Amino acid sequence: MLAIGFGIGGAIAATPGIASADSSFDWLSTVDSFLTGGAFPAATTPELNLAISFDGMSLFQDGSAHAYTGTDGNIAIANGAGATAYAFGANNYAAVDGTGSTAIAGAYSDAGAGGSADNTAFVFGDHSFAYAGTTDAANPGSFNYAVIFGNDNGAWAGGNAAGSGSYDGAYVEGNNLGTANAQGADYLADILKFYGDGPSSSTAAAADSTNLLSTTDPSGALADGQAFWADLFSGDTSGALAAGTNFWTDLFSGADASGALADTSNLWTDLVAAFDGGGAAADLSNFWTDLAGLF
Repeated sequence: MLAIGFGIGGAIAATPGIASADSSFDWLSTVDSFLTGGAFPAATTPELNLAISFDGMSLFQDGSAHAYTGTDGNIAIANGAGATAYAFGANNYAAVDGTGSTAIAGAYSDAGAGGSADNTAFVFGDHSFAYAGTTDAANPGSFNYAVIFGNDNGAWAGGNAAGSGSYDGAYVEGNNLGTANAQGADYLADILKFYGDGPSSSTAAAADSTNLLSTTDPSGALADGQAFWADLFSGDTSGALAAGTNFWTDLFSGADASGALADTSNLWTDLVAAFDGGGAAADLSNFWTDLAGLF
């Protein structure tokens, strides 16, 4: 190609009637350089840090990310420089998306997992560590979750030297919040969030209405676990609302504690009375008549 360019240049210079001028810009050389590709640097491909392992087999590995699995339906995925994922036991899932982070589901190995199964460890962030399963093969853990969204955090859920642990959850959302720990028993939860820590529990939480209501009124009527409406209306500790004997009675007495509304002899009568102060509209026995009586 370069020879063709020079040939064209020589032909132009030798053509009669065309003057050959000395110029500092050689456009033919520029064309030759463009056509030969010499003006463009070699393309560079960024390093891919990704590893995928399933059922004891490495499906893909490139860069500094690594994934390891046992042979009983385990899946591990690591994405990021220095990221590592382990899934051992049965049907465990570990995934990492971040630099220098680690996720372990079940354990580091089949021997360490014991009978641990169906655990999930997930990290989305840098330099964080999530472990769901067990750290003691003698105390396996199953159906545990260790989940992190953020940098420089830890989350542990499942069994440990203190005992086996299943159905535990450790969750962290934010950066530099520390470690959420739910290990050594069943049905534990520990939650850390950047706008305030969630509830932590070292024992199984009771799921009854008494505990739910008592959280807002630990010393009052809400804590007694009695009828729902009685507890709800106990905000009016000195009035008829706290009686809890009848929903409509309690509801209307809030607006008219001493008047006709509280007699609850008839829903429509009471409702109309709210707009007619106990007058003529309230003494009617038919809904449509009462409704028309308002106007």
